[in-house]
Amino acid sequence: MKRKITIIAMIMILAMIVVLPIIFTGCQNRDEILKVYTWSEYLGEDVEKEFEAYYKEVTGKDVKVKIDYFDENETMYSQIEISKADYDVICPSDYMIEKMIKNGLLLKLEDISSYGYAGLEDYRNGMSSLFMSSKDGLFQYDYDAATGEYNQYSRTYMWGTMGIMYGKDSTAYKNSKYGTYSSMDEYVQANGWAVFLDPAFNGKSNLKLSMRDTYVSASIYTLLNPKSANYNASFSVADALNATDSATVAKIKQTLKDQKSILGGNSGYEADEAKERIINGEIDIALQWAGDALYAMTDLQDELDTYRNIGYFVPEEGSNIFSDGWCIPKYAKNTEAANLWINFMCRPDIAVRNMDYICYTSGVASQEAFDYIVENWGSDDENAIAVDLTYFFGEDCGFNPVIKVAAEDYEAFLTLFPTQDIIARCAVMKDFGDATESMIDMWNDVRAD
Repeated sequence: MKRKITIIAMIMILAMIVVLPIIFTGCQNRDEILKVYTWSEYLGEDVEKEFEAYYKEVTGKDVKVKIDYFDENETMYSQIEISKADYDVICPSDYMIEKMIKNGLLLKLEDISSYGYAGLEDYRNGMSSLFMSSKDGLFQYDYDAATGEYNQYSRTYMWGTMGIMYGKDSTAYKNSKYGTYSSMDEYVQANGWAVFLDPAFNGKSNLKLSMRDTYVSASIYTLLNPKSANYNASFSVADALNATDSATVAKIKQTLKDQKSILGGNSGYEADEAKERIINGEIDIALQWAGDALYAMTDLQDELDTYRNIGYFVPEEGSNIFSDGWCIPKYAKNTEAANLWINFMCRPDIAVRNMDYICYTSGVASQEAFDYIVENWGSDDENAIAVDLTYFFGEDCGFNPVIKVAAEDYEAFLTLFPTQDIIARCAVMKDFGDATESMIDMWNDVRAD
């Protein structure tokens, strides 16, 4: 989750990062501390305190949760690889989990039944099959395919799509180089990732200050959007997202440069400001993660006391589906508490609490999760739109995973639970591996021009 943090809150967080390790190390044994390293604003309120109570109930022992925050996967990675920080549990993104496993920086999850605690239920296998590795897995990586083992290192926490967030009231599309359209909705849906190359939006668009995220829009446009001079229908979405060969990257690099000219230079790249900027009318289109788009459509507008009708669309040519997962890093000192933390995060009621708070979608496919969705999004209106979520909850879930959503809520609902058709046109962006350095150099060249 990338919600905005106030300056005061950031100061407090930094102060905690500096001070708390000293306090905890001096006053408690290490096995009485669980050190969590995760994204800011990525846990429901007081969830860590409830874990402390859960741990006490299960084990009869005390534990204090200490949370530090990172803002980039690479920052977290360097803390583990270079500094050998002894965090007990971390929450990297999918490609970083892949990289850390490859480099021997994660520990396998333990069988919690071996701890011998009476009444300890294992919730970790309640994940949607969408994110559980198997020989036929869709989106998770078969980390241990060579040995035939699966799901050994992580459990999905939250997931979502990446798409185009836009102000529906914008009239800039009337000057589009692509043709004539009746509305901003029609314009975005007709052009997909090409919108970030339309001079009609000069200085009115934002992309991410992140090579990997912005590469999504550029790579898929370059290879899979019919408006691109390099359109090649033989490429899959996964091929485009993970293209690292020099010839293909050169074409995508040119697209990145062309995008930058429309953005108005480096000021058009943002880390977390686009939500507010689009609500305030400073920009009209932005590359955005689904959960943040939902936040911009709903709660953030109330917080800002400013309102704008905002849309979100996953382009027809394809996009990225991403996930973050709980893992145990190599230098963890309290692996028992770490395994119990991951188990607790997978408990259906806690999964729902976290999902409700951060606006992203939990990887847990439970009756409680579906009930939460129905309670918050269901409609009996005769014009309500039926959304079949069998792909997520499974054929054998024990209930009918079809929800009817009011037409006026349908677009916002798709940020939380996209249809199977949307899922089918998305793919996972993997670790760039040996090409990482050259990809970073390419991105730096784009930013420097």
